[in-house]
Amino acid sequence: MGLTAFSVLAAAALCALGELRGQPGPGVALLLLWGLVVLRAPTPRGGLGALALSAGLLRLVLLWSEPNLSDDLARYLWEGRVVALGESPYLHAPASPHWAARFAEDPQRIAVNHPTIPSIYPPLALYLWAFMSKISSTTLFYRMVSAAADLGVALTLGAILQGRGRSLRGAWLYALMPLMAVESAGSGHLEPLALLPAALAVRAHDRGGSGAAWAAVGAAIKLLPGVIFVGLARRSPGVALLAVGFAVAITLPFLSDGPALLEGLGAYAAHWSFNGSLAPLLAAGLGTLGLDGWARPVGIGLGAGVCAWALQRRRDPAELWLWAGGAFVLLSPTVHPWYLGWAWVPALLLGRGSWSVLAWLMPLCYVVLGTIDEASGAWTEPAWTAPVIYGGFGLAALWGGVQGLRSPARLGAPPAARPAA
Repeated sequence: MGLTAFSVLAAAALCALGELRGQPGPGVALLLLWGLVVLRAPTPRGGLGALALSAGLLRLVLLWSEPNLSDDLARYLWEGRVVALGESPYLHAPASPHWAARFAEDPQRIAVNHPTIPSIYPPLALYLWAFMSKISSTTLFYRMVSAAADLGVALTLGAILQGRGRSLRGAWLYALMPLMAVESAGSGHLEPLALLPAALAVRAHDRGGSGAAWAAVGAAIKLLPGVIFVGLARRSPGVALLAVGFAVAITLPFLSDGPALLEGLGAYAAHWSFNGSLAPLLAAGLGTLGLDGWARPVGIGLGAGVCAWALQRRRDPAELWLWAGGAFVLLSPTVHPWYLGWAWVPALLLGRGSWSVLAWLMPLCYVVLGTIDEASGAWTEPAWTAPVIYGGFGLAALWGGVQGLRSPARLGAPPAARPAA
């Protein structure tokens, strides 16, 4: 059986499982098996055309799944609707009296997660949702857009690898492993819409351009590509100036919101916690020193330091991206599965296989769905999931380092494509 056919069948089986809340075990087991087969199988034959067909077919099948791994879509739909109405989602949270009085029984408003928190997203994301809401306010449409962007990420990965004279294996892994396919076509997350311009920035750089404009678009949707933008803008001050003007222009309509612009993001940074790796260890270590409450500021400082170091030492935007994305994933106290894309995409470009092991193990954190109290929405994160997920990643990274020491010439080398069985 071809790897594409296997992945499509696995996706169809996931769709058939339906609702995963309450009993996520079968779904998680299927995702792990699916990811392991793709990770260990020979690279499929074929160029970018075959890659596009396979990735597109897989995501098309996943559009028939239930978006039950996350409820973020409800917020996307609501905030797009708010902006389309000419109002600001930074100023009034969904549960505020401002909206409760006007849309008391509105199902979109009621479905929003964390309804007392205003928007945490950059302005361009809000404008995108507002534009999409004028076309269709269905979850299926939003998932189709996310899936199309994710397909674009896979193809751009392939184009970059091909342009660098490397195997397409990294692009095939992204295309057929379940993690980002499920999070885009299955859950409609925003991440692919920001990952795509970040990848296009690397592609533009490789072809002799600056890539800064693409990085600026990514940063206007999600903040992390801003690090790539700073690295690339050094080559093109004119593009950098235009990008800054663009950022100011799209933010201008919301400036009257004042401090409310950062209220939601501040609440997220101060209180959210899920599936962290180094962050809980940092908190425990500082706690023993009587420095409770310092873990998040210290983690942010460490991440900023890593980014500053990478900006000084790394000229390849893919390497800069991996350092910034890797620091984010490993230092953040909140690592939802789809966040891994920020480290995994550049790792695939650079042949860092340990991050693909992490992408394989990441679905283990979905077991938290079995602990959700449907009445209150409260859940309890199992104590074993993060150690297993990040322990496996650490072992893979250690093994990769040992192999590199044994064969220094292979460090960073792309994995050779193997013929299909």
